[in-house]
Amino acid sequence: GEKIKRPPLKIKEKAEDVHSLTSVTILDPDLCPRYTARMIKHVKIGPSPIWLRNRLEAAGLRAINNIVDITNFVMMETGQPLHAFDFHFLEKEKIVVRRSKDNEEFISLDGKSRILPADTLLICDGVKPVAIGGIMGGLNSEVKDDTQIVLLESAYFNPSSIRRSARKLGMLTDAAFRFERGIDPEGVLKALNRAAQLIADLSGGAICKNYIDAYPKKVFSSQDIPLR
Repeated sequence: GEKIKRPPLKIKEKAEDVHSLTSVTILDPDLCPRYTARMIKHVKIGPSPIWLRNRLEAAGLRAINNIVDITNFVMMETGQPLHAFDFHFLEKEKIVVRRSKDNEEFISLDGKSRILPADTLLICDGVKPVAIGGIMGGLNSEVKDDTQIVLLESAYFNPSSIRRSARKLGMLTDAAFRFERGIDPEGVLKALNRAAQLIADLSGGAICKNYIDAYPKKVFSSQDIPLR
């Protein structure tokens, strides 16, 4: 009979409006019905505090750096996978979500080059793929020691699409494990804001005003079921 105690959320926006700095275009809403993003500027990459590293290790995850650790922590906390891009490497300063082209090649964060099956969901910038949607980010946009601007992604992906692509590629990641089972489409924004706040707190970053919420295709969720 107790209420869930959620962590307090206080977003302090300090920098420019995110809409003046980047944009999100979803070309295939059947595979990605909702994509949200925030930008955090002036981040300083470094090791996470002890409390965060201990919690990740207790959950069986390896600490990497404060930004990546936060995305993993919030994933464990909320069930929502997130991804952080180094905004400096996003050409034309935008995100385009689309299906893969025939025999499109991509190098993922694990350093492996893969020829992608048809209909693989890709997160791209204005020129190239930067992540396999819902599965793994790319080596060409990862957060590095000198990263200063982070574009933070929180999205809802079609479960069957993620399941099919993850198995064809042999990439059974923590993110794919959750997306293929279906996450809460109404939780993506809460997780985005939670992670953005932690990034600002633990990296000294400044959260840009507002957020992007591209939601061209309504997703049916358990909240839509009337109970009597």
